[in-house]
Amino acid sequence: MGGIPFVGWAITFAALCSGLFAAILGAVTPELRAELGSYQSMGVLMMAWVSGGVLGAFQGGKLAQKVHPRTLVLAYIGSALLSTLVIVGSPNFVGMLVGFFCFSAAETAFMTLGHSILSQVYSEPTSRARVISLIDVAFSAGTVITPAAIIGLHYYDSSWRLPYLLFLIPMGLAFLLFLRKGAFNQIAWHGSHDDSGAANTAVQPQSYLNLARVPTIMWCMAAGVFAGFIEWGQYFWYVSYGIQAQGISANTARFGLQSFVAGMLAVRCWQAFFHSDLGLHQKLWRLNLLALTGLSVLVLLPNHFSQGMPWLYSISNFLFGLGVGVAFPILLSLMINAAPTQSSKLSALLMISFTLGAQLAGLFIGNLADWTNVQIAYSTLLGGLVLFTVSVWMIRYRTAKALFK
Repeated sequence: MGGIPFVGWAITFAALCSGLFAAILGAVTPELRAELGSYQSMGVLMMAWVSGGVLGAFQGGKLAQKVHPRTLVLAYIGSALLSTLVIVGSPNFVGMLVGFFCFSAAETAFMTLGHSILSQVYSEPTSRARVISLIDVAFSAGTVITPAAIIGLHYYDSSWRLPYLLFLIPMGLAFLLFLRKGAFNQIAWHGSHDDSGAANTAVQPQSYLNLARVPTIMWCMAAGVFAGFIEWGQYFWYVSYGIQAQGISANTARFGLQSFVAGMLAVRCWQAFFHSDLGLHQKLWRLNLLALTGLSVLVLLPNHFSQGMPWLYSISNFLFGLGVGVAFPILLSLMINAAPTQSSKLSALLMISFTLGAQLAGLFIGNLADWTNVQIAYSTLLGGLVLFTVSVWMIRYRTAKALFK
């Protein structure tokens, strides 16, 4: 981790703030659903949030090649602050939708830019994957803090708006960090050209469509959709699933969600800070087996949690978190290996893929929960994980095929 400039650590802190925000919605789902009146409305709200992410990732990948990063960062964080104020002060559902959409667009564009900046620090693939993991480490740290913080806040006020109001404090601090004079001096910027850190020479940008046609990149994007579905499905719906299907209290379910993000944080710290002889494909596959184990227990044995084995939900959530926690940085590094000079656009493509998966997790599971019940709807996450496993095998096959051409 040596050699990371100040702006890299500022980006990491801003990613922590994004993690704080991301986990609030899942943690306050019972209170927000009570105000909105249905799971379907919750699903629409989640869809609006992640739809903004598609726009943010698409535009963020383009703007990162055209506009100086300092200007972009300040615009993105400023927009996120204003969007949070809209959410807190919204008098109706439409205002909430607008606030969540705009926040997600700004946040995802920022994350895309952050990946591009950090990818300049190291050119070696494994080291690059580790430094990109810093963003995910910080994001997970934020999601770990949030459920416990909300449990504490609920002793004083059960309003779902209060956590969003307090979120303005760390996000405002992030804005001040980027105002620091000379913060971006150590980051090379080449105008309309992308740079992966391997070279400072100008390169010809490729279109999103041409990049998506590369087989390895295509399968990484498919894996990203399924990974986004299972990760955000867990964020969005586990608390409701724990209450309705597992028969546990709301705070106990929030602790289960915290165990999930603790697993994600643990594996991201391992990826970022500890050397491993495992290749990227080996890591992805072996961690995938942990995810299958943890989620299978959660889905197939729901009643055991309220019948003498309450500790099992925490262990299962932790294993699930371990299994999916570093999917994004590994997939992004594999994509950059396939097109090393297009890091910002590849980050945007993968962010869009994850966002589409999250959109499905919000809207599809929300509607299915109203039509059937939360238990059946939540169980679709296991199907998503199986499809992710298939994608992982296809990535490995395509990469091996390319090497032996």
